[in-house]
Amino acid sequence: MFAAKNSFVLRYSTVFFSKRSDYPTKADQSAQAGLFPGSVEKSPVFAGLCIFLLAIPIFIYYQTLFKNAYNFPYEDDFNSALGFIFDYEYGGLDAWGKLKLIFSQYNEHRIVFNRLIFLADYALFGELNFKHLILFGNLPMILIGIIFIKVSFPRLPVYQKLVYLLPVAYSLFLFQYWELATWGMAALSNLYVVVFAMISLYCLLQPGKGAFILACIAAVVATFTIGSGMFSFIAGIPLLILLKAYRKLIIWVILAAITLGLYFVDYTRPPYHPDVVDSLVNHTGRAISYFFTLVGSMTGITRPKLAILFGVLLVLVTLGLVGYLWYKKRIMDHLPVLGWLLFLYLTCLSLMASRSGMGVEQAFSPRYGIVVVMLFACQAILALEVFTQRFLRLGLLAAYFGIALFVYVSATNQGNRQRIVDRTRQLQYSTAFFNDNPKNLFLHWGSPGIAEPIFRNVIQKSLYKLPNLTFRDLKSAPHSFDSTKLVATNTITSEVKPFSTHEFLVLYRSWALVNNGLPKNTTIQLIAQSAGTSYTFDTHKQIWDDITDRTLGRQYTYPGFSCVVDKKDLKPGHYVLWLCLTDGESTSYQQLDATMDV
Repeated sequence: MFAAKNSFVLRYSTVFFSKRSDYPTKADQSAQAGLFPGSVEKSPVFAGLCIFLLAIPIFIYYQTLFKNAYNFPYEDDFNSALGFIFDYEYGGLDAWGKLKLIFSQYNEHRIVFNRLIFLADYALFGELNFKHLILFGNLPMILIGIIFIKVSFPRLPVYQKLVYLLPVAYSLFLFQYWELATWGMAALSNLYVVVFAMISLYCLLQPGKGAFILACIAAVVATFTIGSGMFSFIAGIPLLILLKAYRKLIIWVILAAITLGLYFVDYTRPPYHPDVVDSLVNHTGRAISYFFTLVGSMTGITRPKLAILFGVLLVLVTLGLVGYLWYKKRIMDHLPVLGWLLFLYLTCLSLMASRSGMGVEQAFSPRYGIVVVMLFACQAILALEVFTQRFLRLGLLAAYFGIALFVYVSATNQGNRQRIVDRTRQLQYSTAFFNDNPKNLFLHWGSPGIAEPIFRNVIQKSLYKLPNLTFRDLKSAPHSFDSTKLVATNTITSEVKPFSTHEFLVLYRSWALVNNGLPKNTTIQLIAQSAGTSYTFDTHKQIWDDITDRTLGRQYTYPGFSCVVDKKDLKPGHYVLWLCLTDGESTSYQQLDATMDV
């Protein structure tokens, strides 16, 4: 009996890794032909080159992630994670109350999966650690890559697949969704829902009860990861109809109704969210612009018109591919990718309905970036699968890879990567302020009145512990400076409010402009001038100031900077503070209305 049960588990746990569905297909056998002569594609040098090219964006992404994953809460981390753990442990709840808390509504979502991960991390380590959540939250990117390798180009050997996956790698590992890279709660929701939906729709197409059970489980989990997960149920309906799997369809629809019923029981629309009917009926043009901007937002926020055009192009290409497959009666050959595309487009439509009231620019929000890159990657796979003629396929590969590579090396993508560094530095400064004096609390959330009591409660109960980082870890080294050069140029506009402690002088969330602009290559230095000795200090320059960044009206050229001066590094004296801005061609100076005594 035990052996039988063990066999059942092994058989059903490997469904996902079995071969593609045995349902009849009419795929062109020329799909097995590669882009290049067989001797080339089978050579170790060619395979090594493909692996190297694929590894570049993956390596850069995870290197950036590991360097910047930091154990400090950010925005929704406060109430969704810390507040939840506090209520779970100290809310006086019985078992039923704790279960209701896990399934309770958060904003417009039921983030059950997130909360189970929070509880698991707390149970394993005795405290909630946001670095753990960030690292685990970004695991889906590898899982998505594995799924693409497993499902796409089923008739090709792996060494040929590597070439076709180049557009996927350079779009999937963009920093389009840079906020999720170092934001634990958001990563767990927005990245895992894609994985669960992909697994659900793929397993739904496989024969056997085991695959169907896995599809049902994954769809339910996706729904209770974030609200868009429920679209995996909707996307699955036409797939089952095409397969004429009507018994499964009935079960699927019943399960969907039960799941959605549980999801919406006692559901209330957050009052600060735009009204869906008003957005769609009274502002239809804005909603449509939002949809196409969202779909095409890979082009970056600085090119809003191009984003709309690119979004229109992607939608037309998708419709063209689907129409071509329907006409050629080959649509059954590509159901997994088509199911994923349907899920992603349904997600975009739901965002159009629920978020377009915030303005079209909100479509560029980084937290939606994973949907955008997945749309592009799935369409690239579909196009390359559909057209098997060698030179046409080579042209399509060049086009999709060229677009992905262009966006990857663009200033927008590199700027997004830098924003990850900037935000981590902001969190490090918040840590140092609190460790220096717990009264100096700088939290990164739009509702500090709610965040502060949560933060202090979990610190008091040891549910969360700050890193042991101090201002000494952030200080800038002093360099001798010839103060005879200091002549005010009257070309700098700035806002600098130094914060002085017994040991340090801290410039935090400061900014400066020279001639109302700030070229990217401009360096910002702090100068401390005394009668005897003067020093310069390098600053941590920031692309944007997260105090003013609120998604709407985001400006990516805010010239923020921070700096820490260790007073023990200076000779005793009275110092006058200056700013020095150098852009490679000219140097500008401004005396600040601030001094420092050592």
